[in-house]
Amino acid sequence: MAKGISATHAYLESLIPRDFHLELSAIADACRIFNNPQHAYPAIHIAGTNGKGSTAAFIRTILEKSGYRVGLYTSPHLVSVTERIQINQRPIAEERLALLTSDIRHRLGDTALGYFEFLTLVAFLHFQQEQIDIAVIETGLGGRLDATNVVLPVVTVITPISLDHQKYLGTTLSEIAAEKCGIIKRGIPTVTAVQLPEVMDVIRHACDDAGSALCLATSEEITTPLGLVGEHQRQNAACAVEAVALLAPAGFIAKDVEKALVSTRWSGRLETISKRPSVLLDAAHNPSGSETLATYLGAHHAKEKTVLLIGAFADKDVAGIVHPLISKVREVVCVAAPSPRAASPKDLAAAARSFGAKVTVEDDAAAALKRLASTLKANETLVVTGSVSMVGLAKQYFSSPRKGK
Repeated sequence: MAKGISATHAYLESLIPRDFHLELSAIADACRIFNNPQHAYPAIHIAGTNGKGSTAAFIRTILEKSGYRVGLYTSPHLVSVTERIQINQRPIAEERLALLTSDIRHRLGDTALGYFEFLTLVAFLHFQQEQIDIAVIETGLGGRLDATNVVLPVVTVITPISLDHQKYLGTTLSEIAAEKCGIIKRGIPTVTAVQLPEVMDVIRHACDDAGSALCLATSEEITTPLGLVGEHQRQNAACAVEAVALLAPAGFIAKDVEKALVSTRWSGRLETISKRPSVLLDAAHNPSGSETLATYLGAHHAKEKTVLLIGAFADKDVAGIVHPLISKVREVVCVAAPSPRAASPKDLAAAARSFGAKVTVEDDAAAALKRLASTLKANETLVVTGSVSMVGLAKQYFSSPRKGK
């Protein structure tokens, strides 16, 4: 079976060049061949720029603690692709992934499905076969033409929207919001986070056009402790609580919501993974996420004791990611993120220097991580950010036996 698992991963990786198919016909046709497995269970559908994963984690935990069998589909992953497809916090088994991949290939042949589309179909089938009670589905890119938009949800959630993926979604907040609002369905209630005025206008118009009741979730609603760190998580938790409350007509009753919120975990988001020195991981990969991280650092970490290790993707606003963090750290170490999409560390460094940072450039992200982890003082902090791939690299490093640990 190990050979089959290896072949499965090789096949999935071969689909990556086909990714970013912003159209629904291929995934819709594939789902029809399998009798639309995504319709076999109710779903909550989530779109937005930041906070989708955290909001999904809060919803998942509330429903699990209430006794339901919950499927969760998110992206991207930190270490293993199996993280993307979970049932009650258990990632899909490698053997099940291999079997479903083989079945899909046998039924569809070499289709035009891209990487994300293929995994979306795997998730739909896995959830159907495992007879889940409800699925929590996070969009991958945008919403209107995202592969997940073949679901028919019982509740739609829009998390905070900001500039990101402008190449695919539009250059203005209004254009991006319109793409995200493409998941809003006729007659299905929508929960939204507090948004900028131009975004809120788009959401209101989309809900009016679709006859979707709009519920505004505010961070002030959440006054209890949370399992996820950062003041911004109150907004995500509020979206989750409102979304679950709207499930009541479908027969889902939430229990012990406060206990669920405090027990929620979501890896790679303001996550302290090691101490002495402290190592803080955060998957901030756009300016809005970076500003949230900067706010947290300013409140909890001394600048003179904090070093930033950053690797971003070339298609991102690297200057916008770097800028908010410069005033919160004493030094910035720029590396190439472990991805073919990596931005040049020299470009990152140029952006950081333009804002007055003390900068070091290293090509090898793993080597830089090892050096910093071993040389920083016990009372200092290393912050790893810029992309999910950087956080994944750090997760692997600190979960493996190391010399001198």
